[in-house]
Amino acid sequence: MQKVFDAAQAAGGALPWEDYIRICLYEPKLGYYAADRRRVGGDGADFYTAASLKGKIFSELMAESAKNILARARKDMKIFDVAEIGAEPNSQMFEKSEVFRLGDDIKIPPRCALFSNELLDARPFSRFKFQNGEWSEGFVKLEKAAGGFSAREIFAPAESRAEILEKYFPRAKVEGFRLDVSFDALKMFDAICAQNWRGVLIFADYFRSADELSTMPAGTARTYRSHHDGSDLLENAGTADITFSPCADMFEDIARARGFRVVRVERQEKFFMENAEDKIRETVLLKDPFNPRKRELCHLLSPAHMGAVFGILAAQRL
Repeated sequence: MQKVFDAAQAAGGALPWEDYIRICLYEPKLGYYAADRRRVGGDGADFYTAASLKGKIFSELMAESAKNILARARKDMKIFDVAEIGAEPNSQMFEKSEVFRLGDDIKIPPRCALFSNELLDARPFSRFKFQNGEWSEGFVKLEKAAGGFSAREIFAPAESRAEILEKYFPRAKVEGFRLDVSFDALKMFDAICAQNWRGVLIFADYFRSADELSTMPAGTARTYRSHHDGSDLLENAGTADITFSPCADMFEDIARARGFRVVRVERQEKFFMENAEDKIRETVLLKDPFNPRKRELCHLLSPAHMGAVFGILAAQRL
């Protein structure tokens, strides 16, 4: 917290939520993603991801989906390099993929099938509140207190950022309504799409449409620690994951503006049923009813588990 306090003092006593979260997640050696710790998996970790399931069926469904999307465009997956962004240390979805991790310079191969899993929701985000007839941006104000520091949220007019909130969330203009938006993730995604490459892009994340987010008045910001979620972003700074649900519409619009076609976000269950049907059938028809691959498939597709929680953004530029 000392690092956060020092940054707040340098900024005049208060930090935008985006800067606070960036320090908590990415500050070298101290941030949640920068420190040497186990984050993903079972005991001793903080959360699961689809890619961390032991049977690796998620990776197979992703690869099968890319192959079929390209095949419908009369392209052969074999002529495309495979790359993924945001994998955890010492892990990756595909054995022979080119992997871009934290701090790497992302250079997409000229012909590429590009994947990510929970990349965008891990980026720093801003927090907004509609009050007194306008959008205000949240800041974290830190002060020294007995035994450490005290922190509270304050607000200031959202100014230039209010325009994009007006564009995507006109229905959310209700007193007290909160929104969480990552301009950092939008910038990162635009930089990826702006590079000179051709192929297919498949990103899995906690996507929600602008309409969905406009029915969630408390916002979507949350923490994960020891497989428990929380709502206090000021607690366990640097030792808990901080995440949110990216607005699908914003990323779809960026991809379209960069020349991608067939851009849409589907719920994970629907996307795999439409694009990896043969792989799903192959798993369902396994004779052993207790085969762990079947259990993982159910976990990925069930609306009660990951099937409806996650969305997949698929786009092609060929």
